[in-house]
Amino acid sequence: MNPENSPKKRPARLKAGSFPGAMIALLIVVIAAFAAIGMVEDPFSLFQPVEKTDFTEAPETELSPHSELTISGSTTVKPVSDLLAEAFTETHENCIVTVIGGGSGAGISSAGTGIVNIGSASRAVTDEELLKYPDLQTHTIGQSAVVVILNGIEGNFTDKNELIKVFSDSDGKADLVLDEKSGEIRVNKDGNSFQVFQRSDESGTEEIFASYLGIGKNLDSYGAEGRLGNEGVLAATENTSSSIAFVDFGFAERSQKVSIAGIESYGSTEITDKNIRAALAGTEKPFPSENLTLTRPLNYLTKGKPDPLEQAFIDFARSQDAVFIFKECGYFSIREIN
Repeated sequence: MNPENSPKKRPARLKAGSFPGAMIALLIVVIAAFAAIGMVEDPFSLFQPVEKTDFTEAPETELSPHSELTISGSTTVKPVSDLLAEAFTETHENCIVTVIGGGSGAGISSAGTGIVNIGSASRAVTDEELLKYPDLQTHTIGQSAVVVILNGIEGNFTDKNELIKVFSDSDGKADLVLDEKSGEIRVNKDGNSFQVFQRSDESGTEEIFASYLGIGKNLDSYGAEGRLGNEGVLAATENTSSSIAFVDFGFAERSQKVSIAGIESYGSTEITDKNIRAALAGTEKPFPSENLTLTRPLNYLTKGKPDPLEQAFIDFARSQDAVFIFKECGYFSIREIN
């Protein structure tokens, strides 16, 4: 006998007429009972074929609320946040940290509304914003300063009124002349024409600078050309012969194509991280003046008390281990100031 035709090898088949009538009746009673108590909505569904599950389209398991952090806001703080996120996730393997820019205003509003875990801002929260987002908590992680940068001239603005003329000009141009004897820069119609750049996005950098000049909250009503972020303003100045702008110190310090202009009492002093840090720490006169300075905080913001993961990230940002990250970006950790 062929082994393949052996009865033991054949699958068992039940003849249609061989199923006992009593068993059929019992099965119907059981199904009816389940349907009566709601365990089976459609009694006949038990007889439907089971479809194959397509695991390729199965939704991924949602991450725990404490396994992902989103940080949004200041383009000044963003380089720090990027490096902090990279270092933090090395020791928190199950955590994903997403960092985006958008400006200080966006960071404050996104944190205030709870859209992100942590907002970032390179300025203090205003009274108006606190009224709108009363649950906001500020966590200062560092500090920095805004500086004026130049392409095509090196000198000092010892008279703030000259800077006001530059950045409030209606056509976005400024005729600058350098007094080579004193090293002072002045606005003069006989000077060379310089292109003026400012920020096009909502920015703590611009708000600090405009407030210092005393010409409003921003420079949008004037003629300076706007560029996105500190990176955009710096790149435009680097690529435009005879141009002037303002950026955060950390961005200007790294550039080999622009010079940092002295301002007021710092006109005769080279602006370096050493003397700015001394001003921030209070061991020198504030940079650049005692009443309205160009220094500002680097803040993280949360809606209410941080949850454990948010607090862990903020603590790391304020730790001694993170100081090198601020140095790499040209900023100052809160550890270096206090």
